[in-house]
Amino acid sequence: MKSEVRIVAVIFSLVIILAVTGSFLKNISKQEKLLYPFSKNSDIFSFLTPHKKPKYRVYGYLPYWSLDSAKYIQYDKLTDIAYFGLYINPDGTFKEKVLDDEGYEILEPGYKNWKENKTVDEIISNAKKNGVRVALTIIAHDDEENDEFLNCRECWPVLMENVKKELKNKGLSDANLNFEYAEYTDDKMALKFTEFVKYVNDELDKSFSDSFLVVSAFADSAVKPRISSSLLELGRNSDGIFIMAYDFHRPTSDQAGPVAPIDGTYANSDYDINTMLKDFLSKISPNKLIMGIPYYGYNWVVENEDRYAKRIEGNEERGYSESLVYDKILRDLEELDIEPLWDENAQVPFYSYTSPSTGSIRQVYYENEDSLRIKYQITKNNSLAGIGIWALGYDGDRSELWNLIYDEFIK
Repeated sequence: MKSEVRIVAVIFSLVIILAVTGSFLKNISKQEKLLYPFSKNSDIFSFLTPHKKPKYRVYGYLPYWSLDSAKYIQYDKLTDIAYFGLYINPDGTFKEKVLDDEGYEILEPGYKNWKENKTVDEIISNAKKNGVRVALTIIAHDDEENDEFLNCRECWPVLMENVKKELKNKGLSDANLNFEYAEYTDDKMALKFTEFVKYVNDELDKSFSDSFLVVSAFADSAVKPRISSSLLELGRNSDGIFIMAYDFHRPTSDQAGPVAPIDGTYANSDYDINTMLKDFLSKISPNKLIMGIPYYGYNWVVENEDRYAKRIEGNEERGYSESLVYDKILRDLEELDIEPLWDENAQVPFYSYTSPSTGSIRQVYYENEDSLRIKYQITKNNSLAGIGIWALGYDGDRSELWNLIYDEFIK
């Protein structure tokens, strides 16, 4: 009996010590503005056992404009974080300066934050402590500059030297290539891009024994002339493909509609997630595919409240169609006291309302726990490498999407 009492006393003492320690660490975190690396829903007993890591890849983009929300990152739910990112010039150097809206020269924000924002270093430190890989995203979004760079073979080593320098300075080895064209391109440039991907992958492997290169690809790469359309070669030459499985509808679309529909049998649509995956899987091994999912939605000015309502051109009086992050959409729903509807074909939520400020009818399509769960199950059913998040921080301090990742990929 006495031994049982002693055991209970020891356990009770451990609980008190852990609770006090946890409170102390949180206070230190607040005082020194450090990022607390544990989940908000962690309990004191979780420190007694090792944290389980996701069984699939959970690859989260962290844009420089979301760094203020980095304090909400639950590192134990992630396998990779990709900082977004550094933009390149046609000669292979990084864009260090740009012009602001008033025409004044300023440091390019992605570059400035990478170089000067201590939060980036804190994120990298916390990621390493939690076994999370960190990648640097190399961004090229100007059509003419992209062509100029890819056709300049002597510019490739220049970029690689700059990339290696930045990775070594931060103690990293991974990279993400995010080459996007506003317009379509041709097969020649798509093949040139795959050559560049192979070059980058080979160079990273030479410098870092455990490097991991992920390439971003448009959702319609298999059916439209994109820079990422040479899927067979792209799969061979990279370590992973991040499918941007979203933007099937955009703010400029003719009508409101799902951002990432599962089934495309709805108004004016001929492509969807299911069809997209079949196309990618016909060219690329599933263990190289990361299905990107949107933590955002779009809010359109529309003619009426009918599903897939026709978009109205925006102006100052009626407002404009726009993108909204998940946290803002949920706050709007709470403020407007609206119960969202469910699109059975697309397998996503949506809602319509009249704007209190402009009187315009608006329609919103977005993702929630239910729609993301379906996408996660599709990921597992197709044995994909995992899922990707665009973007970390878009859910603010909410925990439900983190809990969903735990339920689907860790539990």
